[in-house]
Amino acid sequence: MMRRNVKHHPWRRQLPIVSTLLLLLPLSTAWSPVSLKSCTRRKSPTSFTVQSPRHAFYSCSLRMSSPPDTVDEVYYTQSWSDPAIKYGLGGGGGSVPGAKITLTRWLSAKVQDFPELRDMESLHLSIQMACKTISNLIHSSSGIAPATTSDDTNNPRDNSMKRLDHISKTILQNALRFTGRLRVVEAPRNENSDEEGPASHQPGVTIAYALDQYGSGKEGRKISGVDDKWGRARRLAACFDPLDGSGNADAAICTGTVFGVFDADAGFKGGESPDLTSEASLARAVLQPGNKLLAAGYCLYSSTTILVFSLGGGTHGFTLDPTINEFVLTHPNMKIPKRGNIYSCNEAYSESWDENFKRYLKTIKTGTGQTGQRYTQRYIGSMVGDVHRTLTYGGIFCYPSDNVVHPKGNLQLVYKSAPMAYILEHAGGKSSNGQIGLLSVTPKTVHERSPCFMGSPDDMDELMSYIDRNAEN
Repeated sequence: MMRRNVKHHPWRRQLPIVSTLLLLLPLSTAWSPVSLKSCTRRKSPTSFTVQSPRHAFYSCSLRMSSPPDTVDEVYYTQSWSDPAIKYGLGGGGGSVPGAKITLTRWLSAKVQDFPELRDMESLHLSIQMACKTISNLIHSSSGIAPATTSDDTNNPRDNSMKRLDHISKTILQNALRFTGRLRVVEAPRNENSDEEGPASHQPGVTIAYALDQYGSGKEGRKISGVDDKWGRARRLAACFDPLDGSGNADAAICTGTVFGVFDADAGFKGGESPDLTSEASLARAVLQPGNKLLAAGYCLYSSTTILVFSLGGGTHGFTLDPTINEFVLTHPNMKIPKRGNIYSCNEAYSESWDENFKRYLKTIKTGTGQTGQRYTQRYIGSMVGDVHRTLTYGGIFCYPSDNVVHPKGNLQLVYKSAPMAYILEHAGGKSSNGQIGLLSVTPKTVHERSPCFMGSPDDMDELMSYIDRNAEN
């Protein structure tokens, strides 16, 4: 069979660079918000145009490795009559044969059936736009090349970490501002932190607060653009860690973006309203326990780029397809195995750990635990990578407190531990801080740290049977 010759413009090869520069440009507040309806396909399946209601602000063509007819058939013309095709369900948790569903299409289908998710659609489309650009940056030579500044000779790793954090933060914030519906601020730094070295690093944590209100329920609630019968509306507040593991990027170790989404009004008591001009006031909107999350997710930048998130009804994974530069549903309804044979923790601090936790590790390493099987250790040092492996293969991920370096734990609760625990629990896993469930802990500050244990349900039950619940602070 002869393939149809497709003429590609020479500048298409520069698309990753153009995409990165686009999000780094300062944005004008006069630009109109982008909606799904303003995204249209041209007659050629290799070209796409995105326009605002007033004018087009970018137009790009995507290079494809497959014949146009094949790509069009696989990605755009599948029947939606079967729910297994519509949402990618079925197939035992794997991808549905013959049906490749993009994230944009998946969200659109969800909103049609659940209008209360309209606000989530706009937010997640902004997130995927930022994740694509960060992925291009990480996988390019310019993204991992060491910065040439006078500070490099003093602490090159710390300098590189801050540089990548700043670039990723800028990309993410600009992508969120593209919606025209979000107030984006940077979380206040914890100036009272007495930690030094890598533990004192505070990434450019971003908080996005919705300027518009949307519906959130079936009865007595209101949805923007939908009939008034929906009643009271809600605002969303989201907290982001733009690039977790940025200190490992120069060594080509996986990194990731983490986010959690709350009902902003739930963060204020007694009918109090937030001050939209105050960063400290907006930060309070995300000081809620993880069981109040409406959605959470992470994007893993590794050999492939995978976006995993939960809207509260299951955990789903989308893989970035470079042929069309779109996230495609590859892991619907992800389920963590009930048991694994891998434990993930930094044993460099083991001498200062709780004795009961060390006793548990000894049993699984020697094969004297409940399974009688010897576990193996895998530890990347990037939380997103370690948790994603735990979700995929089972086992446990642990970062306990110690009495020397991390007396209160090392992982930040609001934008690391709680969102990741939310994802695992909606995939059938369990989590704890050593005393109570991670999702039950109410943070007092944005950068508050906590001990962290999460993983397969049976492994977590065995672990908790060893831990002295009164030992952790």
